[in-house]
Amino acid sequence: MEERKIDVAEEEKIDLFRVLSEFLRAFRRLFWLPLILAAALGALSGLRSWRSYTPMYASEVTFTIQLTDSALTDLSGMTAYYDKATAEQLSKTFPYLVQSDVMQSKLRQELGVEWINGTITARAVNNTNLFSIRVTSSDPQAAYDILNGVIEVYPSVADYVIGSTRMNLLTEPSVAQQPYNSFNPKSAVIRGAALGAAAGLLLVLAYAFTRRSVREAEDVRQLLNQTCLAALPHVTMKKRSGGKQTLSILNGKLPGSFQESVRGMRLKFLREAEKHRARVVMVTSTLPGEGKTTAAVNLALTLSRSGYRVILMDLDLRKPSVKQTLGLNIPSRGVPEVLSAGEDAAGALVAVEGTELRLLAGDRASEDPRRQIVSHRLSTMVKELRGQADYVILDTPPCGLVADGASLARLADGIIYVLRTGTAQLSHVMDSLQLLSESGTPLLGCVVNGVAGSHSGYGYGYGGDYGKYSRKKREQETT
Repeated sequence: MEERKIDVAEEEKIDLFRVLSEFLRAFRRLFWLPLILAAALGALSGLRSWRSYTPMYASEVTFTIQLTDSALTDLSGMTAYYDKATAEQLSKTFPYLVQSDVMQSKLRQELGVEWINGTITARAVNNTNLFSIRVTSSDPQAAYDILNGVIEVYPSVADYVIGSTRMNLLTEPSVAQQPYNSFNPKSAVIRGAALGAAAGLLLVLAYAFTRRSVREAEDVRQLLNQTCLAALPHVTMKKRSGGKQTLSILNGKLPGSFQESVRGMRLKFLREAEKHRARVVMVTSTLPGEGKTTAAVNLALTLSRSGYRVILMDLDLRKPSVKQTLGLNIPSRGVPEVLSAGEDAAGALVAVEGTELRLLAGDRASEDPRRQIVSHRLSTMVKELRGQADYVILDTPPCGLVADGASLARLADGIIYVLRTGTAQLSHVMDSLQLLSESGTPLLGCVVNGVAGSHSGYGYGYGGDYGKYSRKKREQETT
């Protein structure tokens, strides 16, 4: 039971890490979204604050109230002091008197208007005879006139409730020169910008949840229920002047982690190939740029180094790239030319110097790739080459974009599926695998490219433009 709790806790940590990783990747791609929303909502909030702004002016007076009481008067006829009960009564009744309907009616009569253009507030200091009246209005003169009107009519209104009174002004009312609510859009802009940034981050988070994809080798087993043949480390190769660098084990400047991963791929491949008796192996991916050609080339090279006779066919008839990946510029005929000429495929094979690998690869794309892929001649060509090698590796188009994959899968004994971390959505991958499964050809396993935490680089550049199915890249990061 204790072990089960630990496993659940570890799974929760892994899930949390994946969510955070997806969010960070999505944020790097969509960082501009929160910024734009913050700027837009901040500007809109500031504009709304400006349009709704109305300058308000206030006039205020502070005074005391004296009661007329014949029993407690001095020579002037006014009370000289309050007892506690009287003070409490005045403090409680004063605000209500100012807001009463009687006051409003008398005030309208005093001002000669049908409605009062302002707001009257009254405040009393507890247990004292100290009071204040504040009038606010959008018109400073109206606020001043209303306040004077209140001073004039208050004694007559108070006479109904507490008897005869007299107001002693401690401050004189005046016309306000400046509004008390000066325009300051800063707080509104900050609130709008914060709301926009929060909304943008929520959208990025929602996008991250929808972008569920393979991130590491373990995901192949957990999410796809498939075997992971290799987890190739990330190698960044930028385009620079000078010698052209290739992402293959022939390049001695590649990091040892890449070489070791390719050797591990060979060992697992041989085990799966023997299990399924696979000699013709198709290598594909969901989308362009996931590294399927790199995986196919390096698998063919590592097998040939181990003494196996290997033929590598470039069957990506729309965008051949095997020679480019190997850095070869020698003239050669590819599958489209051989099929069009009706020639013998064995005569078009080209040996890769320093290896036992032979290629059937060219530089020209097919004018009618779909017709050639489903042709009987291509099937016959693959059967012919099968008898001349231990393994025939087919580099094929991404099956998530074109329908060539299912047709080519029928020519193979097994399939290797290449997944670049964080690239293809899981649902898209599942759809592509389902399409391939309809051919009846078994999936030998998956190769995961650019595994997080396996970054390698050595400063050399490699420029490529594979990916024209969807876009042209200025910089290629391939593993």
